[in-house]
Amino acid sequence: LRPKKLGDFVGQPRVREQLELVLESARKRGVPPDHVLLSGPPGLGKTSLAMIVAAELGAAIRITSGPALERAGDLAAMLSNLAEGDVLFIDEIHRIARPAEEMLYLAMEDFRVDVVVGKGPGATSIPLEVAPFTLVGATTRSGALTGPLRDRFGFTGQMEFYTPDELGHVIERSAALLGITIDDTGRAEIAHRSRGTPRIANRLLRRVRD
Repeated sequence: LRPKKLGDFVGQPRVREQLELVLESARKRGVPPDHVLLSGPPGLGKTSLAMIVAAELGAAIRITSGPALERAGDLAAMLSNLAEGDVLFIDEIHRIARPAEEMLYLAMEDFRVDVVVGKGPGATSIPLEVAPFTLVGATTRSGALTGPLRDRFGFTGQMEFYTPDELGHVIERSAALLGITIDDTGRAEIAHRSRGTPRIANRLLRRVRD
């Protein structure tokens, strides 16, 4: 049920409008867009927007999460496998381990990482070039992000809870994709029970269908 294009994404008009400007500018200049940070409660479409960013750019997307990046080496391996223009999506980015976060600073700004080989006095740092990429970070706790990491994002989008009317459009679109006929009363009933969250609306719609 995830929308594949920015034009199909319902709600979040401010974020959508600004993100469209960022992507269109990058396409016209032929360079990867600025790094994007999406913050807000779960279920509002942060992962969907990350996938849309990659689709709009015609780029591949690599998906991981903050808790999965426990060591700097985990991040270095992922960054070294990126092709030029790829999108790296890190969900729950506020939970990334500190060594990996410090490596990410350099990768986001200069597109390179310093890999430390060996331990103790004999350890050496080897700089590795990284292909220019776009990082899309998602967080449910923007206040938990460190200042240096937050400042390296060129665009920050704050996701808000959906209105019942916006949820009605989400439900109508999802019902069409699922082959369900739904009337105005049923759509309004599901929308008002979804706590402003499309993920809950789609879940309730599938249960009603069942």
